[in-house]
Amino acid sequence: MTRHRFPLAAALLAALVVPATAQEPQLAEKARAVLKAHCYRCHGQEGTVEGGLNYVADLGKLVARKKVVPGRPDDSRLLKRVVDGTMPPPDEQPRPSEADVAALRAWIQAGAPGASAAARTPLTPAEVHAAVLADLDTHDRRARRFQRYFTLTHLYNAGLSDEELQTYRNALSKLVNSLSWHATVKQPVAVDPARTVLRIDLRWYLWDAAVWNRVLQDYPYGVLDDTIAARAVSVSTAARLPVIRADWFVATASRAPLYYDVLQLPSNLADLERQLRVDSTLNIQQERVVRVGFNGSGVSRFNRVLERHDSAQGMYWRTYDFDEPPANLPERLNGALLADRRNVFAHPLGPVVAEQPFQHAGGEAIFALPNGLHAFFLANAANARLDKAPVAIVSDPKRPDRAVEAGVSCMSCHVTGILPKPDQVRDHVDKNPAAFRRTDADIVRALYPPKEKSLAVMQEDVTRYAAALAKTGAKVSRFEPVSTITGRYEADLDLTTAAAEIGLKAEDFVERINASETLARHVGALRTAGGTVSRQIWVQAFGDHVRELQLGALYQGTLNGPTLPDNTGETDPLEARGETANQAAFTADGKRALVASGDRSVRVYEVEGRRDLKRLVGHTASVWAVALSADGKRGMSGSLDGTARVWDLQTGLETARFTGHDGLVSAVAFTPDGKWGVSGGFDGVVAVWKAGTGEELRRRDAGSYVTAVAVSPDGKTALVAAGRNVFLWDLHTGEEVRSFPGHTAAVTAVALDPVGGLIATADDDGWVRLWGVKGDGGAVAMKVHAGPVRSVALRNGRWVLTASADRTVRLWDGRTVNDPAVFRRHAAPVVSAAFLANGTQTVSADRGLGVFPWSIERLIAATPAPPAPVAPKTPDRIPYANP
Repeated sequence: MTRHRFPLAAALLAALVVPATAQEPQLAEKARAVLKAHCYRCHGQEGTVEGGLNYVADLGKLVARKKVVPGRPDDSRLLKRVVDGTMPPPDEQPRPSEADVAALRAWIQAGAPGASAAARTPLTPAEVHAAVLADLDTHDRRARRFQRYFTLTHLYNAGLSDEELQTYRNALSKLVNSLSWHATVKQPVAVDPARTVLRIDLRWYLWDAAVWNRVLQDYPYGVLDDTIAARAVSVSTAARLPVIRADWFVATASRAPLYYDVLQLPSNLADLERQLRVDSTLNIQQERVVRVGFNGSGVSRFNRVLERHDSAQGMYWRTYDFDEPPANLPERLNGALLADRRNVFAHPLGPVVAEQPFQHAGGEAIFALPNGLHAFFLANAANARLDKAPVAIVSDPKRPDRAVEAGVSCMSCHVTGILPKPDQVRDHVDKNPAAFRRTDADIVRALYPPKEKSLAVMQEDVTRYAAALAKTGAKVSRFEPVSTITGRYEADLDLTTAAAEIGLKAEDFVERINASETLARHVGALRTAGGTVSRQIWVQAFGDHVRELQLGALYQGTLNGPTLPDNTGETDPLEARGETANQAAFTADGKRALVASGDRSVRVYEVEGRRDLKRLVGHTASVWAVALSADGKRGMSGSLDGTARVWDLQTGLETARFTGHDGLVSAVAFTPDGKWGVSGGFDGVVAVWKAGTGEELRRRDAGSYVTAVAVSPDGKTALVAAGRNVFLWDLHTGEEVRSFPGHTAAVTAVALDPVGGLIATADDDGWVRLWGVKGDGGAVAMKVHAGPVRSVALRNGRWVLTASADRTVRLWDGRTVNDPAVFRRHAAPVVSAAFLANGTQTVSADRGLGVFPWSIERLIAATPAPPAPVAPKTPDRIPYANP
């Protein structure tokens, strides 16, 4: 054993030596503090993105994106920039001290500890719709049809920091206001805690349903989520697809032709000038313009002329750009070479008031919008609108094909609005008096003012633009947010990004690719380390991804229905074409079904013959709920037209109508004696009324949109689902008898067992809960389906039958809660399922009107009965991880 000769000194030394693991957090915090103090204001603060870097305070991103190489400070690009004095730029104060540089070096040398990102719980589509619904609830019902939403959820799930996400928010805010004819700048409003769901009001930008539907025509990621929450959002906003991705919008609506269409710009420059109250010819003739001519614009390959006019919104600039002249000119006069008309220094006048006007090839118009931001227009020599300018004349090195594109290229270049340029033409004319006639020289001096004056005019426009831009939340910067985000969207996708866009974790997406030939064919490269897929291939194959992964129905932008009279939304955002079944009710023998159809009809359908026996016509919007009377002679339907109707199924005639709802009637039921109807709607009202006349008995505010109703066997009470809540309602007194709490998603289906005293409730997250009617309030909760449950049925106080959007029907024993038997014949989301009276079969229907029987006799016979009925009491969650 070794003894220290100086034990006190050894103890003090031990106290001063901090273990390496204890030093690591200190090193990381010191490094982060240095970066925050000296680099953050340009590289992340409020979304700033100088140099394309907006994550300088995120140590993990610095390592992941190779700005820092752990253990190798001299090979780390970030430290090199700090050491050589270029980061921050030389004119920035205060400067990093030697101690600051040493802190960064020590952190990198130690392996860049603290760089691992904190775990983040992914946000789900259900959470997005919940946030949207909660936001819509804060608006007056009439105002909801104007609300639209942009999401950054997939970027959040891909691990982008809040600083990076803020750049996207800035880009979105700048773009929507740059597509606006309103006089006021309005920033999109975040409606969720993570600020990934951003709301706009169409009225803020003078948009309407036509503009929104034009956007949707180009939208490649539209998936119609088959959940109650998504349906409620569509009904409230009067839009089939009111929620879209913000990054796609920024990268697409900033580029022609969508850019022009959202701004509603005409097809030629002359019409645009009339719209802006600009008469360019008269202004030139009356010398009311400011011109600047020069070489070396940085965009144009040859000389360029800028020309400013006053407009109704403030200013209107246009450029004259020129072809590069050939080396040999054929035009001569008396043997002398004539000056090329594409040379503005030889021909500074035009395109009017000149005998020899310059010959331009086209140009760009930059004009102030009513809110002070700028819009852009590209035109050829004939003033016809162009989506892209010819590369031979102007170019944009930031675009993949180097072509200047209307919108995004202009924003990328004109970061300050107008780029002040000193005029060179006036000095040229003054110094070469012999080259110009006196009258022409006088006109040149009138049109091309002294450079001091023209620069002052330009600076005034720059100042006005900066003030307007600041209102969007963005700042004037060399790295403009719209073009920056466009470039990032267009980049190749890695595994993390692709998985987040499809709504999966990276490891889960790899498993799905491994199991699917379709996915492997399109995106198999993502399985290899560092593998990527191009954005074009990803968009091209997105429909296949949706179908293969059963994510929902693909939205088709060309199938929008009629709009409301005021053009603020669709008359029926839920209307569907073809064989679309929204719900079905079956006769006891399973031979016929009453089908709620998306085409506004109610269908009396023969199951075995797979044909319509009758079509009950009268609803003026899609039908979403149906019920049969106990004797099977009458049917009831609920529609988005706000009515519940009773039909004589023998004659096909309507016999009664209830008009007490405002909007979608989403649930209907008969009482067992057939005398009363119970209906619920997305207006939050549940009502009971006479089935013979439609006369209302009573109503109740359910507190949220009603999604399902079921009447008890004795006809005294009704089980009502409203939002995430379920309650038992006394039909005679109107009082709530009991509530059934616990669901964390919208409840989609409810059932009361006719004989066994059992209640079942199911929700959008695939959970089913079983309750005893006379129990103590507890429930058995089971994750039974991978998608929303659409139907639940009970039999003999024991058997539970559920149908889901995951395309399966499942049967399980509610007493023993064993693994369910699964029926998988459906090729579309299943909307309804029922036990037949024979006790040995079930029947189910899907959205495509596929109707299938299922023999369950052997399943029931093979399941031994438990010793005694056990009513569920204490909460017990029994999830099936892979239903």
